Amino acid sequence: MKKTLLTILSFVVCVAAVAQDLPTNPEPGKCYVRCVTPDVWVNQDVTIQVSPAYKKLSTVPATYTTVNEEVVVANASQRLEVIPAVYETQTFEVIVQEASQRLEKIPSRTETETETVVVKEASQRLEVVPAVYETQTFEVVTQPASQRLEMVPAVYENQDVTVVTQEAAQRLEVIPAEYGTETRTYKKREYGTSLKIVPASFASNYQVIEVKPATAKWEMSDTPAAECASSDPNDCRYWCYKSVPAQNITINTTELTADASFIRTPDCDTSTSSDGCGMATYTVKTVVKPATTRVIDIPAVTTNVKKTVMVTPPTTRVIEIPQKVKTMERVVMVTPPTTRVIEIPQETKTVTKTIIIPETTKVVSIPAVTKTMKRTVMVTPPTTRAIDIPQKTATLKKTVLAEDSKVVESTVPAITKTVSKEVLQTKGGLTTWKEVDCKLVEYNDLNINWNLGSATLTPAAKAEIDAKLLPAIAGGVSVEIASHTDSRGSKASNLSLSQRRAQAVTNYLISKGINSSRIVSNGYGETRLLNRCADGVSCTEREHLANRRTQFRVINQE
Repeated sequence: MKKTLLTILSFVVCVAAVAQDLPTNPEPGKCYVRCVTPDVWVNQDVTIQVSPAYKKLSTVPATYTTVNEEVVVANASQRLEVIPAVYETQTFEVIVQEASQRLEKIPSRTETETETVVVKEASQRLEVVPAVYETQTFEVVTQPASQRLEMVPAVYENQDVTVVTQEAAQRLEVIPAEYGTETRTYKKREYGTSLKIVPASFASNYQVIEVKPATAKWEMSDTPAAECASSDPNDCRYWCYKSVPAQNITINTTELTADASFIRTPDCDTSTSSDGCGMATYTVKTVVKPATTRVIDIPAVTTNVKKTVMVTPPTTRVIEIPQKVKTMERVVMVTPPTTRVIEIPQETKTVTKTIIIPETTKVVSIPAVTKTMKRTVMVTPPTTRAIDIPQKTATLKKTVLAEDSKVVESTVPAITKTVSKEVLQTKGGLTTWKEVDCKLVEYNDLNINWNLGSATLTPAAKAEIDAKLLPAIAGGVSVEIASHTDSRGSKASNLSLSQRRAQAVTNYLISKGINSSRIVSNGYGETRLLNRCADGVSCTEREHLANRRTQFRVINQE
């Protein structure tokens, strides 16, 4: 009863029917394998970033160069050079006696003139009444009044006259320039900066990649049904559609928490530096007060000369000379006749008289009396000539920052890992029979010569798989990869080595596009030796090589 319940329960759980039919119309001598129409999986490469890209910084220190700089330590100035005055000696006339006049007397002279003097005036005579006459006296000027000039000579006096023998001049006195010193600051050394690299920081993480999703497959039960009447127990086994969990791989990754950076620090801190970070001083000679000139007056040089000066010019004084007269008589008709007038002509008498021409003066010019003297005359006044004093320079050595420290940035590329992920393309599950070469149902040797202790495929081993194994499974059948070792070494290490070798072949097939669901890899270690060479048995290398083998066979898909 219990078996019946289990059977019923198995039918409920299982999806497939029991007792699959054998291939229809098989040919004698042919071999067949039962194939479940496989789920068609395709490999899809997934690129996982296991390490992020980050910056890698390296520092290039600052470079300096020494340069020479010309600085002025004494400013350009001028000094004054006196150009003395130019003098020349000139002759000049000094009047020691001024020009004057003297009067030269012209003496008086006399001239004799004859003059007819009426001594008896014309009259008339009457015959009837004779005229009455009388004798009168009268004075005749024989020498008219005149004047005589008496010369009053000029009055002279001697005077002292100051004569300039050297004119007043000037001389220039140079007042030298006044100099001082000035302290100037310059940058003797320049400082750059130092760079401190802060490397990128990372954090470890992981990423779970589903390389094969969860699926299901048909599996045959280990025990046949209790009511099975067939002589072949496989005909009475249950086919169950069982879940196959997803296959995941964990990939350790590195995450960038902070990219590389740098900290720039000045090589010199002005707050703590004793010289102000490369500052220095030098002394410059400067002109505080430029050179000037001062004019000094040179007084004139004089000499005293005696000079006769006319105080009063010469004059004349008039002295009156009275006239001279002579008393004479003449008859004058007092009463004219009244009757008949008889004209009586006048009577005249010639008188000789002396005319005095008075004396006069003639002005005679007296030329000035001069004396030739010499004097020094300034032709060109003194001047100054500015002579340029060139500036003085000095060479200072300065340390100049040619190029500051810099950061060279390079990017370290991200590290990725490509993971093959199986993606279901077509759902399988239908059981079919496929004809295969009967030899492939049995174990077939792959001529792979493994190096001692190694599970790495050599190029020759890959070529053997390409030539022998890949064509055998090209039709879509499943295959078992079995790997064996010799007995040398421990059983556990040999089992692990054989499993790794079988997996190496499996991985290579997967890389060639074979779905992993069609491959079963088994490592048997030293459990299936082909000869006597078990533990403790001494064997040749050739005998051990016969046990160290890798095989494959076509199997039914379950």
